[in-house]
Amino acid sequence: MEIAGAFDTIKDLLDKVETQFHKELKPESNSLADLIAHISKYKGKRLRPALVLLSGKCIGELVPQHIDLAVVVEMVHTATLVHDDIIDEASIRRHVETVNSKWGREISILFGDYLFSRGFTILSALDSQVATLLLSQTVNIMSEGELIQLQRRYDMELSENDYFDIIERKTASLCAASCRLGATFAGANRKISDMLYNYGLKIGIAFQIVDDCLDIMGTEEEIGKSLNSDIQKGKLTLPLIRLVNQLPRNKLETTKALIFQHSEKENKNSILELLTEHDAVEYAFNTAKNIVKQAQEEIAPLPDSKYKTALLELADFIVTRRQ
Repeated sequence: MEIAGAFDTIKDLLDKVETQFHKELKPESNSLADLIAHISKYKGKRLRPALVLLSGKCIGELVPQHIDLAVVVEMVHTATLVHDDIIDEASIRRHVETVNSKWGREISILFGDYLFSRGFTILSALDSQVATLLLSQTVNIMSEGELIQLQRRYDMELSENDYFDIIERKTASLCAASCRLGATFAGANRKISDMLYNYGLKIGIAFQIVDDCLDIMGTEEEIGKSLNSDIQKGKLTLPLIRLVNQLPRNKLETTKALIFQHSEKENKNSILELLTEHDAVEYAFNTAKNIVKQAQEEIAPLPDSKYKTALLELADFIVTRRQ
């Protein structure tokens, strides 16, 4: 399925978010105009704004703050992409040059900071301690996840539990926060808010697992971004952790050398052969599918509605996407 199908019920609202996103980023200085214009080409799935809106709609009527919150979570997400591309030295993002590739490291760092600050400026105007605290904590958690991942580079002892902890922090936490914000501002009680938070956490984890599989198995033309960055930067993801766990101890060193010195085409092909031989990518995809089922079970008690159906379909999309 296409993600657009799941978002049909909130298309007009997402259009409002898109308009507001670009309005809020309109620079006061003409010197930033090129950067802002370039980042507008980064338009992705708008997953996190959609989670804010759909979670709110599952509870009741939206308020004007829902649009602002959807804009803020997308700004936070976009800022993390800009910073991630610096860390990964990626040249392509969503089929266009990364900010880092086009303007360099210094401007990219500051531009990512600018996006964070713009988001929190909008947030401060909402005068909501709940939203400010939740998103501040979430950015802290995301940063912790990235730092832990960088500290554990080239670590063949990284376990599946370690990996899940990292991706829960760096990716899933913002999806979960988006759901909680949407539900809370629509008047949900704590029990319902927790239900949607847990749904968001699980689809965020599944999303990252699939992303990590595509980083290994996809093509840049299809995915639209630089691939193999995880391996190049020494990051062990679920397919590679599964492979390592399936190998005898006496093969670990040679496999480590093969994985992390993969720039030669024959090395990459050898890694893919090993992953296929041990069903490591299939294992990762199946893990993501199981987590998606758990996410769908989290929101099963919600009253039936087209918005709940959209969340269920969105979860299915997570594990069938190819970009």
